[in-house]
Amino acid sequence: MMKCSSVGVKGAAAAWISTAVLISACIALTVYLTVNRDSPPELAPKPIFSTAGNVLDYLLNLKRIDQKDGLLVSWHHAANKKSEMEQALKSDVMVLEADVTTEGYNTRNETDKPIMAHPPDIYSDNSLQEWLEAVLSSNKAIKLDFKTIKAVGPSLDILAKKSSQVAIDRPVWLNADILKGPNVPINTAVNASLFLSVIQEKFPNCTLSVGWTTLYFPFFSNKTYTQKMVEEMHSLVGKLRQRITFPIRAVMARPAWPHLSWLLTQSNRYSLTLWQGKTDPVTVEDLLFIRENSHPEQIFYDIYDPVLSQFKERALNSTRKF
Repeated sequence: MMKCSSVGVKGAAAAWISTAVLISACIALTVYLTVNRDSPPELAPKPIFSTAGNVLDYLLNLKRIDQKDGLLVSWHHAANKKSEMEQALKSDVMVLEADVTTEGYNTRNETDKPIMAHPPDIYSDNSLQEWLEAVLSSNKAIKLDFKTIKAVGPSLDILAKKSSQVAIDRPVWLNADILKGPNVPINTAVNASLFLSVIQEKFPNCTLSVGWTTLYFPFFSNKTYTQKMVEEMHSLVGKLRQRITFPIRAVMARPAWPHLSWLLTQSNRYSLTLWQGKTDPVTVEDLLFIRENSHPEQIFYDIYDPVLSQFKERALNSTRKF
């Protein structure tokens, strides 16, 4: 009996030791996995950047720029047809801008399919769906310019569906001219209330790019943006939560600067994007005036060469401290 009892005690002790070893191993494994949860590096998840994020932060993260300065951002216009889009994707530009309308716009063959075309073009070999598939294979930020309110809802449905399938890990700008601006006799603006409400409903995580329709006539007396115009715009968007950039025709910016600078002071979410019509006589001096009276992160410059290169050289070599 004593011998049997001794064997039982030894067996129990061995079982206890085995259990203790197993518990210790589990604890060690847990600690190891906790300490090394981000290893190996190749298995770490790719950082996600919000579609509503600041494009300057995005480009800083990519090391495409070295400071928060809108002058450092480069743009590609009308990356609409597949050939134009592919050329833009191969370039070193940072933001792809493309125009969205509906197939067969304003004809009896019109559909609600969003295509990449700038009126008067109403057909394209590239749909928004195809465009997104291609552009999301790059690291370029996105700017969609809506030419008709009819294209907005279907386009945002496509964006929302795509973002539920894959991470659209870059800024998305949604652009439209929503108010009648200088020298325009007939209002052709995209319906402001509809444009803004559809975005809030379907794809609010974006940067709003909202401006005025404009015309400029060389050799004639042209009007510019007024205080009434900027106050009307602020009343429309001032309570929205998105970042907002206002596209401003660059040739009109300097004479309107008292009004535009007032607009910038109304919110730290506001910026301006100066753009140039192909024949607009924009000068380096006018651009330098704007830069000297604003902060680098407040102004983007969507300007053609050679003016842009000349301006950039002088501006970036300036010793001004912001």
